[in-house]
Amino acid sequence: MTATPPLLSPSDWQPLIDQARRLATHHLRDLLQEAGRVERMTIEGAGLVADFSKQRLDAAAVDALFHLADKADLADRRRALFAGEVVNPTEQRPALHTALRGRAPNPTIGREVAGERQRLSALARALRAGEIRNAAGEAFEHLVCLGIGGSDLGPRMVVDALGPLAGEAGRRIDVRYVANVDPADLERELAGLPPARTAFVVVSKTFTTRETLANGAAALAWLGRAGIAEAAGREHFIGVTANPEAARRWGLADARILTFWDWVGGRYSLWSTVGISIAAALGPEGFDDLLTGAAQMDEHFEQTPFTRNLPVWMGLVSIWNRDGLGLPSQAVIPYAERLRLLPSFLQQLVMESNGKTARLDGRATTVATSPIVWGVSGTNAQHSFFQQLHQGPDVVPVDFILAARGGPAAAGDERQRILVANCLAQSAALALGKPLTGKGSDPVWHQAFPGNRPSSTIILPRLDARSLGALLAAYEHATFVAGVVLGINSFDQFGVEYGKAMATSVEQWLAGKGDLAQADPSTRALVARLAPGVDASTAGS
Repeated sequence: MTATPPLLSPSDWQPLIDQARRLATHHLRDLLQEAGRVERMTIEGAGLVADFSKQRLDAAAVDALFHLADKADLADRRRALFAGEVVNPTEQRPALHTALRGRAPNPTIGREVAGERQRLSALARALRAGEIRNAAGEAFEHLVCLGIGGSDLGPRMVVDALGPLAGEAGRRIDVRYVANVDPADLERELAGLPPARTAFVVVSKTFTTRETLANGAAALAWLGRAGIAEAAGREHFIGVTANPEAARRWGLADARILTFWDWVGGRYSLWSTVGISIAAALGPEGFDDLLTGAAQMDEHFEQTPFTRNLPVWMGLVSIWNRDGLGLPSQAVIPYAERLRLLPSFLQQLVMESNGKTARLDGRATTVATSPIVWGVSGTNAQHSFFQQLHQGPDVVPVDFILAARGGPAAAGDERQRILVANCLAQSAALALGKPLTGKGSDPVWHQAFPGNRPSSTIILPRLDARSLGALLAAYEHATFVAGVVLGINSFDQFGVEYGKAMATSVEQWLAGKGDLAQADPSTRALVARLAPGVDASTAGS
């Protein structure tokens, strides 16, 4: 890839803006009557089916989007991603999450990935077989995972979604997650657990993450209060990191350290050894199925023409809604309670990747970048914020996600039929609306719905590991597609790093150390209020 790939100019964006203006007076009620529209705008890939026909697009607008992708040289950027070239120029790194799913750009990386995968599988099998034991020879029954951000959100979401379907090969391991440095988070997850039979996974790319190591120290102290000596207590810990030397300094033996690489970004890390908790909960075979589904979507994204490419459509539709229609928000509503954490996962994936204003050439972007992503599971959402989606002044595009077949208990259960009916009804109601009723001077205006509110419907054949893997990979690649068109680096996160650096300084001030006078007046006053021992004379008024 060239140092600075093609970046779009305002004139490149103009045809898209023109199409959006043209369609401003078109309603989805009319667009949906176009002959062949549903077939043209229904895209399949890796077992998933996505219906984009309820988006406020027509053939000319779609053509403008594909023209924009060509101008941004999306085809070459996609090639560079899979070839292991530097696509993260600010950190001079490739982004090789696809290599973790079997699509390594060279044999060396392939062997390294396979080696760590084997170590992960062996460790997960040993945990499930009860072969990893404490100093007293007792098998561990509980696994508490300590991480934050990408070290937590992905595995937590996958285990929450697929844990009920875990295979029976080996014992079931109770897997829990702690991310917040708030002491209440760890205390809640440890409540009622037997210390002697509880193991921990500490996940940190650098093994210096302040919140995670603080929780690790608190977990070690919890074991100590149960009478487990420190040396024996450290045998309860597994480390997952790209900095194994730091994990050794923390007191972990090499046999309890799983590694990954600096080219694994946090929000893409669930596919690496960070997924040890997934393998422990589902069994290594379940983790392999997750990777297989993602690899199938990788193949689809890499090899399918743009016009029938599912992640390309997803990414370009997000560009249309954000930059064509000017809609700043994006709701994700999975009609599957087991996917209730998916919106939180996608918040990090999309907003940390594309929530930026600097282009690849260092200049400020002239277009909007990431939407604000949010959502909860349906049908719960219908009884809270769907009022706003239907009748509020702000138009919010929605991704509806639905499994064609529910879990084992859903077969023949009328609740599954109710769930599916509600999902389809909501997308139709948002699109079509409801005209004003009543006559004369008494119109029932409060029962009118404007409609023309866009949505996509993504259907999984069933909610299992392969389908979930394909879905997550589709969103990853869609985020990359949007970043390419926007001309930004989707793989760094300097906003996160800056906040961490600021927190280190504030922590010193709260402890009465450092020069509080360096803080802004508001922060000085807040530190003095929250840390009474700190000299308030330096605090702002």
